[in-house]
Amino acid sequence: MTDSARELGDGPRGGAELRSLLHDLGHGLATLSYLADGLRAEASLAGDALHRLRLMELELDRLLGLVDLRVEQPVEEVFALRGLLTQLVAVKSLAGPADVSLAPGPAITLRTDQTLLWRMVSNLLDNAVRAAGRGGRVEVAADRAGAGGVSVEITDDGPGFGNAPPGSSSLGLGIVMALAQRCGADLRIDPPPRRGTRVQLAFPASCVV
Repeated sequence: MTDSARELGDGPRGGAELRSLLHDLGHGLATLSYLADGLRAEASLAGDALHRLRLMELELDRLLGLVDLRVEQPVEEVFALRGLLTQLVAVKSLAGPADVSLAPGPAITLRTDQTLLWRMVSNLLDNAVRAAGRGGRVEVAADRAGAGGVSVEITDDGPGFGNAPPGSSSLGLGIVMALAQRCGADLRIDPPPRRGTRVQLAFPASCVV
């Protein structure tokens, strides 16, 4: 959250102004979503252009969900984990300077708040891509863990935790830690065998279907 957003959120008046801002932002995102829907009817769009448009639509749908303040508690959903990770990897591969890939792994079905998981992985991927830099590599992996749980790992080959270029990584990690607690997950950060950083989101067996 920016300093301006914090100021808007202080006190009753600030809370009202923040809700008003998010209301207007929601309308703007909805307009972009409608425009994207219109583009899909263009006969000239095909192949890679159509794929990129679909990714943009999915991202807009997620952002529209974030500005909806009616839902304050996590909403449990049952969904395919690899489907969500595939979408995020595709978006970050197009948007960032590093090479982002999804490692092969088993099909896993989770029961948790899908939007919160999207926010966590998105923040972690942004940090990893920033740390890896141009020409670097970021790998996402999802696998079953001990005691019937599931882990989502994001590994980069950057300079290591705390040594990356300055940015919003500390804010992103704070967001992920808070969201992980709401989902009943654990956030772990450790160096992989070689250089870089590995971040793991560990979900308990109760979240696995």
